[in-house]
Amino acid sequence: MFLDTKGQGCYYCNMTLADKVRQLRKERGWTQLELAKKSGVNRGYIANLEGSKSVKRPSAFVLLKLARAFRVRPEDLYVAAGYINEPRISYRHGETPEELLDRLRIATPHSIPVYDWEHYPFHAGNEVEPREYIYRTRNTPPHGRVEAYFVHGDCLEPIINSGDIIIVDHEAAIDNNDIVACVLDGKLQVLRVKKVAGDTWLESNRGRYHFEECQYAAPVIECRRRLK
Repeated sequence: MFLDTKGQGCYYCNMTLADKVRQLRKERGWTQLELAKKSGVNRGYIANLEGSKSVKRPSAFVLLKLARAFRVRPEDLYVAAGYINEPRISYRHGETPEELLDRLRIATPHSIPVYDWEHYPFHAGNEVEPREYIYRTRNTPPHGRVEAYFVHGDCLEPIINSGDIIIVDHEAAIDNNDIVACVLDGKLQVLRVKKVAGDTWLESNRGRYHFEECQYAAPVIECRRRLK
């Protein structure tokens, strides 16, 4: 990261999308044709995107394909395209580089991969492609792996409904009354933790299970509901 002397943020924040894509491609030594093959985006479209011809702002889906090919955060391209704003971070006197990076991470929206309910990757160890990404602001520096899932089923209605998106933090502690995403009998379910007389249970609309019965569990830190 290069900081200017007037506290106006990083040098790369002022890059256009054309500059950003061209820079990332050249850093990897790829031709436009190689980028097209790796990303699935038409080579002519990439040429227009990098060149002087007028190109409408790419869709989020196109930017996501390019980000996957470059193996960079999708928001790096979303900022350059103007979909989201890059926070302007100034240097504070006496602040260490680590403190500055922490403030930048907190201020920047965090892209969270959203997976289909049946394709949860957190216990299988296999790489699974997310269906899309959502964004979430952070009050503290990121400390763990955060993922999201489209809910399927009525295990915990009306608190969490089928079609909702739950956000799961794999590093957060599980406490009494927390809602958790857990694997029971090889299937992903959403249940509530209940401690009774020293025993820990998982409860849903369909029944109660001993906590030890689940193969994996992680707390749900947020639920998002879409109306359409």
